[in-house]
Amino acid sequence: MNKNISLDKDINHIYLKDEYAYLSTSFGIVILNVNKKEISNAYILNKKINSCAVDDAKIYAASSEGLYTGLLTENLLDVNNWNKVSDAEFSYLSIYANELVGSIPSKGIYRINKVDEDNYNYSLLKEGAYSFMYVYGDKLLAGNDTSLALFDGIDKCHYIDHGLGMKHLSFNNGIYWASCSEKGLVGLKYNESSNQFLSTSSYIIPNSPKRNLFHHMNFQDNTLLAVGGSLNYSGVVNPGTFMIFRDGEWINVQEEGIKDITGREYKNLTSAIQDPTDSRHHFASSARQGLYEYKDYKFFKLHSIGEGGLEGIEKISNGMNPNYVSTNGLIYDDDNNLWMVNNGTSNTIKVLKPDGKWVYFNNPDIKAIETFEYIIFDQRGWLWVNSMWNNGSNDFPGFYCLDYNRTIDNVSDDRSIFLKSFVNQDGTSVKIGYCYCLAEDKNGVIWVGTDKGPLVINNPSKVFDPDFYVTQIKVPRNDGTNLADYLLANDAIITICIDGANRKWIGTRGNGVYLLSEDGMETVQHFTAENSPLLSNIIQSIVIDPTSGEVYIGTSKGLNIYQSDATEAEDNFSDAPYAYPNPVRPDYTGVITVTGLVKDSDVKITNTAGKLIHSGTSNGGIFTWNGRNTEGKRVPSGIYFVLAADKDGKQGIATKILMIK
Repeated sequence: MNKNISLDKDINHIYLKDEYAYLSTSFGIVILNVNKKEISNAYILNKKINSCAVDDAKIYAASSEGLYTGLLTENLLDVNNWNKVSDAEFSYLSIYANELVGSIPSKGIYRINKVDEDNYNYSLLKEGAYSFMYVYGDKLLAGNDTSLALFDGIDKCHYIDHGLGMKHLSFNNGIYWASCSEKGLVGLKYNESSNQFLSTSSYIIPNSPKRNLFHHMNFQDNTLLAVGGSLNYSGVVNPGTFMIFRDGEWINVQEEGIKDITGREYKNLTSAIQDPTDSRHHFASSARQGLYEYKDYKFFKLHSIGEGGLEGIEKISNGMNPNYVSTNGLIYDDDNNLWMVNNGTSNTIKVLKPDGKWVYFNNPDIKAIETFEYIIFDQRGWLWVNSMWNNGSNDFPGFYCLDYNRTIDNVSDDRSIFLKSFVNQDGTSVKIGYCYCLAEDKNGVIWVGTDKGPLVINNPSKVFDPDFYVTQIKVPRNDGTNLADYLLANDAIITICIDGANRKWIGTRGNGVYLLSEDGMETVQHFTAENSPLLSNIIQSIVIDPTSGEVYIGTSKGLNIYQSDATEAEDNFSDAPYAYPNPVRPDYTGVITVTGLVKDSDVKITNTAGKLIHSGTSNGGIFTWNGRNTEGKRVPSGIYFVLAADKDGKQGIATKILMIK
């Protein structure tokens, strides 16, 4: 295979004929034998193929460079045996009524006619801008969000205005099945006399996220909260999207009707939080509308200027424009006070107390700054929040730290600092253009995500001291030069999450996900869209279920979930550890997981005779074993004992695994 072809894994179109599926890709056509579940052929054409169609004699390929044909009797592995027959750029091709048809973006559906072996022309069947085209038996369907061209023959077309938001359409046994984006799937029958679709079912909504928008996520109380907004710095507007995943079920929080109730656009939610005392009570911040409150997954209240307790961006209408109330960074403290940033105002840090009263923190150093994002509380109870970038006014990338002495109603004992310039451990100035995130690890070390890689604050209590510095981790090149490079210095670190083993999950803008060791010196894993199922290399958010170890990765193309080998450790061996799968059957080839361990447990696996088979140290509360002995061979059938002890050897516990070979 040509080493220079694109690694883009996108499949642009699938054409089915007999037992074969013809996959149009960014580099050519891949033929899959569906019955045998194997790839029969791959035609490397070194160009993007939008779609293809196959008859008894030829393969037709619509590419970004024109229409190509290949005789099935020729060796189509040789790119020279493909013949360009038209410059037209078709988006979809199919065989309908024994004729080749295709769609051209924003123009329409065409019959494609052979003039001679080297030339094809095309004639218009139906004008229109169609986003899909399918053939089902004697019907050709071409449509978009609002309309459909339905062919009952090559020269018989019904044009239907439907307004259903249709993305795809199929036909079977007299029923049309339409996928209508977040509305779901609906069955339809066509009434020719009225030229209308009549629904045969209510909308079927799958157990899934409403949209592939995961701008920010939060995990608390066995619940994933995700919002799909944008901070709107570059004019990106996403619909108000708030999704909850709990106990295997997706809950899409009310969206419809909120604009009518509030009189404001419902868009660009930036963070979400769950009330620690009520799992059906939530809040969501927004880039421009204020603070939304929900009860039982329904809209309850919009907190805005005036009685809402919030302020508008000062430079716009002196802060009195209700369409410019910017909030972000929702987080509860231990006393169930809800903290947030209210950007662009005199009182950037605000708190909504459980009794509904508001507390404002006024600090001139951060007055009217518009780019504060996500709040964390460290182990001392100090507040930290990042300011993402310099937007050309008085905003600066960096972070703000507030020690309010845990006296929320007494500001006289507060101290705070806004740091926007840094020096590292060598006294060298560190100039950053963006500060994306903050995370505290289990040792109280704070990791800062910037466009120059991670900055590490090993002693956060020194942040108010004049000699405060950050650490840039140096990774030795190990090339004999004694030189080192700063860790991920060329990557924009968008999000950082700490797992149960105190390892760092690093999400980047454009380079996928890194899993770093506790001290950051070792790259344990590097997941990209090219080497893993990761949907995109542009990472927006990462959170971890501390109990299961599942890592939720929000990307620009949707959500990935990865089962890691680390969970939060137990405080002690109060309950017996749990091993799964158990029994381990012959066809299972994955790892065996032991959960319920304390941090850094010393784990030994022995057979019934007491012979040591495998040993190691837990990652947080998890230990994994591949079912093999020290020689790398799968162990024989039998019972195996898992013996675990804490690192001091003062506590121990055991469980059993049944292996079936």
